[in-house]
Amino acid sequence: MLDRLKALEKAVILLVIIILIGTIGYMLIEKQNFLDSLYMVIITVTTIGYGETFILSTNGRVFTIFLVIAGVGTVGYTLVSGVEFMIENSLSGLMGRRKMRREIESLMGHYILCGYGRVGQRIAEDLKDAKAKFVIIEKDPSAAEKAANRGYLVVRADATTEEALREAGIEKAKGLVTALSSDAENLYITLTARELCPHLFIVSRCDVEESESKLRRAGADRVISPHSIGGRRMAAMLLKPMVWDYLDLATKGQYIQFNIENLEWRIDDVEIQPNSYLDGKTIEEAKIYSVSGALVLAVKKRGMSFDTKPSKDTRLDAGDCIIAIGTVEQLAKLEEIATSKAWMQGGRYT
Repeated sequence: MLDRLKALEKAVILLVIIILIGTIGYMLIEKQNFLDSLYMVIITVTTIGYGETFILSTNGRVFTIFLVIAGVGTVGYTLVSGVEFMIENSLSGLMGRRKMRREIESLMGHYILCGYGRVGQRIAEDLKDAKAKFVIIEKDPSAAEKAANRGYLVVRADATTEEALREAGIEKAKGLVTALSSDAENLYITLTARELCPHLFIVSRCDVEESESKLRRAGADRVISPHSIGGRRMAAMLLKPMVWDYLDLATKGQYIQFNIENLEWRIDDVEIQPNSYLDGKTIEEAKIYSVSGALVLAVKKRGMSFDTKPSKDTRLDAGDCIIAIGTVEQLAKLEEIATSKAWMQGGRYT
């Protein structure tokens, strides 16, 4: 695509140069004005053949011969380059959209991001950093093109429509976030998404405080107000600047991931699966810290609030969620013992 564009640019530049040379040549040789000279050059190099605009002298005819030889070939080359560029651009765009559609259809357990504005761009960057699979739905052509250029999977459609959500694979998605600037559109997307996929986890943006309750009734699991969060954070930063300087360093401005060059730990959640190593054990019996190295911060049992100070006697059951802190490797090991039938042998995890 880039090579075709460069070839077309060179052809157009060469054609312009020939037209300028031809125009100036007729003005000097035949003593004609600019418009008549330009007209003569155009009908000559395009082989239209309306006849001579003015009577050519011997020198003018010799000049015209060279102009025809150089100009006709250049015009043909320019037309061919333009046609090739348009055809390749159309085919590559069509093939690219088909390839992207196939990639979206193959996704499972991905996230859907509705809107690629300022908030959506930040969300996309964080999802990319977390190596999460996601699809963006954006109706604005320039914003959609920007997202595609970043290498994201994009559905160029209105996110409020059922067709767009289905094209993004909502039936197989794990979660959806609405990041549009209009609360009404976010509400409609939430309502449609909840109807299409009852189990979907939905996070919705809210700009007006009065819209929060409506979004929750429509099916949003979490409602986030960027203005409210920004205001609270600014106030906290004002009151405790050193604490927030440290948190910014540790989290890179993120809220759930702590994983940078100097700080290798992060906070993550792990759900206990039936018949796994942790199922039915207390924290002391499971020896979570000894086995994985991860430290349990909180436990959330189904239908209950977070236990932020779990004791060693806290029993873990299938469906419970553990909030833990540790390195990537430690948390990966914790997830393994929470999802598979692991055991202890000789005091070592096997």
